[in-house]
Order: sequence, then structure tokens, then C-alpha cells
Amino acid sequence: MTENNTPECKYHQAEDTALSTPDSPLDVLSSIIKPQTGKEYILPALICLITLVHFFAFSQWDSFWINIIRLSLSILTISYIINIAHKAYNKRLDIIKSFNNNQPQFFTTIVVFGGMLAIFIPMIMNITKLIDNSALLTTALLTITGGIIAIFGYYITHQKSELEKEQMNMQKQKDARDHIRQLHDSYNDRFDKAVAELNSNDVKSAYAAVPKLAKLADAWLDYKDLSDDKKELKKLKKKAKKEAQTIINILCKYIRTMPGEYTEEDLKNIGALNSADQDKLKNESEVRRLIFSEISDRSSTVIIKEDEISIIPGTWSNFDFDFSRAPIFYPLNNLTIEKGNFSSAKFYSNADFSGVTFTQTADFSWVTFTQNVRFSGATFAQNADFSWTKFAQNADFKRATFAQNADFKRATFTQNADFYEAAFTQTADFSGMTFDQKANFNGATFDQNADFNGAIFTQNADFSRAIFTQNADFSWATFTQNADFAGATFVQKRSFKDAFFKNCAPTFMNEILGAWFSVHTVQEDYIFSVSSGSKPIPPGEAELDGIERQIPVGAALFDLDSGRISEPAKPIEESDNQGETPSK
Repeated sequence: MTENNTPECKYHQAEDTALSTPDSPLDVLSSIIKPQTGKEYILPALICLITLVHFFAFSQWDSFWINIIRLSLSILTISYIINIAHKAYNKRLDIIKSFNNNQPQFFTTIVVFGGMLAIFIPMIMNITKLIDNSALLTTALLTITGGIIAIFGYYITHQKSELEKEQMNMQKQKDARDHIRQLHDSYNDRFDKAVAELNSNDVKSAYAAVPKLAKLADAWLDYKDLSDDKKELKKLKKKAKKEAQTIINILCKYIRTMPGEYTEEDLKNIGALNSADQDKLKNESEVRRLIFSEISDRSSTVIIKEDEISIIPGTWSNFDFDFSRAPIFYPLNNLTIEKGNFSSAKFYSNADFSGVTFTQTADFSWVTFTQNVRFSGATFAQNADFSWTKFAQNADFKRATFAQNADFKRATFTQNADFYEAAFTQTADFSGMTFDQKANFNGATFDQNADFNGAIFTQNADFSRAIFTQNADFSWATFTQNADFAGATFVQKRSFKDAFFKNCAPTFMNEILGAWFSVHTVQEDYIFSVSSGSKPIPPGEAELDGIERQIPVGAALFDLDSGRISEPAKPIEESDNQGETPSK
């Protein structure tokens, strides 16, 4: 037997298959209306029975019993409808599935079924004398059926609209992804060209490449308007951070690289080179200074107000910067340096960090400054690490601000070290440090512990007018020449245990100023027991408000709360231990 494969037959076969599938509209409707158990036959059977009773008794019984029959019939009908609605609710998933899979058949079934009900229900009710005029009921049923069809029509329209919207969104997302892909491809092209220019032998090209790379990093970070999808934005953020860090790494690597064919000896004495080489290095220094300038423009902003430091992050604040082991032969003054990792770097010619703000930790550990270095007016918003650093010539830290810990442990100053009126907000660690020339801490402020344990001062050490708010530790320190503490203020414990004053006893008083020691510190915290062979600290005695303390001759006691100051301490052998001394 030959199988009929004509399009018309295929259409009818597909239609028959749709009607016979478990989720076809007829099956679903039948499963809702058709009673499934014996109990479910009771209600429709009672409705039919009472309808027949009403038909035969209508002309014989009086209106009271007829109304009772109609009321009973109404109650049973409502109960039956509620039961049907309950079954429909339980099969709502089947209804939705049937509707989604067989929308044309579903609508056809509703129209046919609704039309049949609109015809047969009024006719049956008219025959059984339940109503006199079936036209109104027919109209009502047709209206209900039409309403149902209209509702489903609205649903179809809404579903179509949602589908179109979803398709539009998918197309929009595709267009956005294509745009992002094209944008990133253009970024990669710009990156390749800028890196090639930076590493070329043409200084002008390298100078032009620096801002190109910096702006390219900014472009990567400007990703938030590229997508509305949270997952996509998360991916873009991760990629943007990676690409921007790559650009920063390339700029930092350029800083760490020796310039061209030049050697350390060339950088140590640039003035001895011919004019052409000097010009090349000058141009090279401008390229490298520009890199720091571009970084500075994107770093945090530090605001100092009423001795409080607040930091507003910049666009590059969360990235890493590595200048370790870099050869630096150019000034870096008046910049903002986010993360100053200069560990083991070497500075040729004069190093200038005057007016620089270090917003995060500044690491100058193991650094070599071959010539003069200036940090005057610099601000260290976080820790400053100068441990094991070598200052070959003068080091200028005048009026520098150290907001957190300052670590100069084992550093070496072979020339003058000038910390005039520097401010140390947190711990200042100069333990084991060597000052080969003058060490100037005149007017410096130490808000936390000042540790000069084991420090070596080969020339004059000036601590006049310095303020030590917390502990001041000069234990085992060596002072070869003058040590001037005139006008210094000691609020807490101070220790000169085993300190060694080689040529001169320390000075705690001059013609104008005398050192001050807090009267509230117990005598045991005044430690002036220098090492054997050292020039002694001249012992004296002073009294304030009935409290006596042994302090260096010429120094005075003071009360921080009342502002009262004692007379200068007299040598112990001359002290007459008389009454209260007048206050100033």
C-alpha cells in the first residue's frame, strides 16, 4: 500500500496528531468536564434528575414547590461549576502547556464549545420551563464566550509583544556585544601602536606615547555605560582592571629600565658627558617625569584640615605601582605618588621629592641616594619606610609630615640630615641609624614614640625645641659631638640609658631656652644613667607644686594641665630644697 505524502495529507496528519496528544485541548477539556470517579457523577445526575422533575411538575405543582426545585437546581449547578473550576485550577499547568503547544486548536475548541453552550443551554432551559425567553440567555452566553475569546486574544497579543520585545533585547544585547568587541579591538590596536612608540629610539614618539597609554587605561576603566547586564558588567570590570594594570606595569617597567646605552657611571656624572648625550638624557628624563605626572593626575587627593588627613581616591588608586630598583636621575617634586614602591632604587644626581604627597605607604628601603635629596614639605599619609637607606649627601626633610610610622632603622646619613620642624604623627624609628654629619631635628614634633636606640651621631645633633609627646628612647645612642636638647619638651618617659657622649656633655639649656620635663612622670622614668666613659648628664633638681624631680641642670618641670613651670633645676649639690618655686 502506497503511503500518501502529499502536503494536504501531511497537514491533516499533523492536525490529527495534535488532537490525539495528551495535552491537546480536547483531552484537557475532557479531563476537566468528564467525571473521573463515581462521586463526580452524583452532581450532574442530580441536576438532570431535578431538571426532569421540574419539566413534569411545572404545570401541576404550585409556585412554592417549583421555586424550591429551581433553588435546589441553582445550588447544585453552582456546586458543579465550583467543582469544575477546582479541577481546572488543579490542571492549570496542563492547560497552560496545551495552550502554548496548540494555540490554534485551543481557540477553535473554545469557540466551538462556547457556541454549542450558547445554543443548547438556553434551548434545554426553555424546554424544561426553567426560562421563558431563551434569547437573553443566549445573548449572555455568547457575550461571555466572546469575552473569553477576547481575553485569550489579548493574551496572544501580549505574548507576541513580549516575544518581539525579547527578540529586540536579544538583538540589542548582540549589538552591544558587537560594539564592545569592536571597541576592545580598537583598544588593542591603540595599545600595540603606543607600546611600539614608547619603546622606540625616538624620544618624541616615546613622549607622545605616555599620555596615549594613560588615556587608553582610562578608556578601559570607562566600562559602566557599555552594558545593562550585571554579569556582563562584572566581566567588563574584571577585564578593564586587568588591562589597565597591564598598561601601568608597562609604564613602571619603563621607569625601571636603564636609559638607552647609558651606564651607571654616565648617570652619576651627567655633566661630564658631551652635549648631545646630555640632551638625550634630558629628553629621556622628561619622558619619565611625564609618566609620574600622568600617574599623579589619576592618584588620590589628600586633604589636610585641622591636623586631620582625609583621602579622596583617584581613578588609579587601587592599582599597583612598582618602581623598585629603578635608576632615577630626574626630579619628582610637587607630585602625588599613590604607592611609592622605590625599594632598592638608585637615585643619581640630586633627588627632589619636595612638596610630594605619598597617599599610601612610601617604601624607600635599601635605597641609595648618591647626591643630595630633598623631602622638604613632603607629606607621608601612611607609613614611610627608609630602613637601610643610604644618604650619601645632604638629606632635607624640613617640615615634612609623617602621618603614620616613620622607619629609618639602620639608615645611614653620611652628610647633614635635616628634619627641621618635621612632624611625626606616629612612631618614628631611627634605631641603629648612623648620622655621619649634622642631624637637625630642631622643632621636630614626635606625637608617638621616638626611637633613637643605638643611633650614632658622628657630628652635632640638634634636638632643640623638639617635642616628645610619648616615650623618647636614646638608649645606647652615641653622640660624638654636641647634643643639643635646649628647649625640648619631654612629656612621657625618656631614656638615655647607656648612651655615650664622647666629647661634650649634652646641653639642656642655653641663654634663651631650657628643656621641659613633665612633673607627672615618675622619677623611675627619668633615666639619665649614661654608659661608662661617657660625659655625664649634669644632674639637677627642680620642684613644682611640692613635687621634686631630678632632671638635668637648667631644665624645668612643667604641668601640662595648668601650664605652670618650675624654676630651672639647680645642681644637686647646690640645691637648697626650699618650698614652692614660682610659676611662669
